[in-house]
Amino acid sequence: MEERYKKAIEDARDLADKMLQDMDSEFAADYKFRQKSLKSIDTKSDWLKFWWRANRAKVYKISAAAASLALLITLIINVTDKSDVNNTIAVVSSGIMPANGNVVLTLSSGETVQLDSNTRIEDKISGIRVNESAGEISYAGVNSGADSKKESQSIEYNELSVPKGRSYSIILSDGTKVWLNALSKIKYPVQFTSNERNVELTGEAYFEVKRDENAPFTVKTNDYKVRVLGTSFNVNAYSNENKTVTTLVTGSISIPESNGIEKKIAAGEQYSYDRVSDKAEVSRVNVELYTSWIDNLLRIEEQSLDEIFKILERRYDINVDFRDKGTSSEKFTGKLPLNDNLKVVLEQLSKVSNVDFKTEDNTVSVTYKR
Repeated sequence: MEERYKKAIEDARDLADKMLQDMDSEFAADYKFRQKSLKSIDTKSDWLKFWWRANRAKVYKISAAAASLALLITLIINVTDKSDVNNTIAVVSSGIMPANGNVVLTLSSGETVQLDSNTRIEDKISGIRVNESAGEISYAGVNSGADSKKESQSIEYNELSVPKGRSYSIILSDGTKVWLNALSKIKYPVQFTSNERNVELTGEAYFEVKRDENAPFTVKTNDYKVRVLGTSFNVNAYSNENKTVTTLVTGSISIPESNGIEKKIAAGEQYSYDRVSDKAEVSRVNVELYTSWIDNLLRIEEQSLDEIFKILERRYDINVDFRDKGTSSEKFTGKLPLNDNLKVVLEQLSKVSNVDFKTEDNTVSVTYKR
């Protein structure tokens, strides 16, 4: 296992070297200074082993901002230099890290289980598996070949809830995979019947539906249903947004409208329903803008700061205060990491704009540069 620590640290260092060349932030300077101490990291440290078990999934996805890797390495160095753990926590608290609540599974009986705990969910439902390091629960082992007798019985539904700051994935009994974004939940049968596959979504999810000609797959939101046979698409149905948006990546889908006609959507198209105007429209879009979150990246294109903070507020325990009029309308294009210290994200935004950010406690104040 020690070799895995070393390999992850080496990968972080190499990637950081490449990405920090053009950066002049204090994170970059701090990293370059601490980089010299990398060889002294004690991979036998008990605290490092504990840290690795809790964070290895994030380390293996180190394609986010290099500055965050500098912070990660700083954290390890401080601990393995045998400094007090409380001092290490102080290093992290100089910024704001993503919220870290518990993913909760609600069983058909009403019992709730925290998937990040040591509870063995496998003992409660035969065939279910939880991969905590990958952030995934799988029902693929549950017997899905329901016969007609089972179909006449009541279907057992589970509900998976993802908190602020997290994302999680689930493999349903038919092999369909669903990625859930922060503050989202999905209700689904423990096993599907042979002729229909229905789930209910609140929040945002990306679906890769297993094709089955005899059993259409339906996603129900508060505003409309999405029907598919086998395809990949993203549904954004947060209750605090004005629109419910479905973006099709591959295949085709249909959406039943109030006039009784089913709207057909092709790959690369987006169906957007406006709750305020009660109108829907279909348009061609860059699908990456709506799916990059599954890789913990925010891909933006001419997106306002107000819209960006709506997304960040689902990842971090923050409030935003647009102190200068007009700052909320400032637009940005690029990519931002979603699992980093918020200071890294804000620093990147400030560097390419005329906007400044000041964080006090959990409030981010936004002003124009003086």
